[in-house]
Amino acid sequence: MKYAVIKIGGSILNNLSQTIIEDILTLKKENYVPIIVHGGGPFINKQLSKMGVESKFVDGLRVTDDEVLRQTSNTLIGEVNPQVVYQINQHAPIAIGVNGIDMNLFDIEPLHSKYGYVAECSSVNKDAIEQICLYSIPVVAPIGIDRNSGQRYNINADSLAYKIASEMKGDLFLISDIPGVLIKDEVKSNLSINDINNYIETTEIYGGMIPKVTGAITAIKDGCKSVKIIPGASEHALLKSSISNKVGTTITL
Repeated sequence: MKYAVIKIGGSILNNLSQTIIEDILTLKKENYVPIIVHGGGPFINKQLSKMGVESKFVDGLRVTDDEVLRQTSNTLIGEVNPQVVYQINQHAPIAIGVNGIDMNLFDIEPLHSKYGYVAECSSVNKDAIEQICLYSIPVVAPIGIDRNSGQRYNINADSLAYKIASEMKGDLFLISDIPGVLIKDEVKSNLSINDINNYIETTEIYGGMIPKVTGAITAIKDGCKSVKIIPGASEHALLKSSISNKVGTTITL
């Protein structure tokens, strides 16, 4: 059995297709151990706008002060996470919602103070994840806690998924609203680390794709078997990508 860490982007959560849920459950039947990590950017933006709180970003990260943290935490843990759990459990009562606070699931390292209460996952409680996965599919919200101070932190969901996948030695599936890594307007079905470095150097990989692929490189070097960037709008893309490299982009050594 091997782990399949499935990161579902916030844009996909707005209209989570039934085929994604079906694929997750099929993977579990086929000796994968699914671990779901979700984002929630659009939901957070909506809640902050409703509360009259301006969203600010630095280096692509949401600047998180006390009020932004409160709304972000409430939205991810109280709204987005239960909805994903509910949708899975409509098919099979097996999903459970968790975050970094539950079972000390993962440790965090705060980032620079210019980001506010934003941290990255520094290590994963593998024993806790293994225990949860014996009976359930964990659905992980990207909220962590400093065990010394008790302070909560917002975590980038992509980076959390990378860390979990690398420490669990699994395959990582990034489900998003993009078809994969585009080079000259064509999806590259396979990319090596060397390919990525070359395309970044020639600026054919640029902008928001850079942190995705560099995060993938780090994850693979740290133990993740492969990273697959796949389109959430394509029917059964998750299942298809688990058995071939014909959907999205597969990144390996």
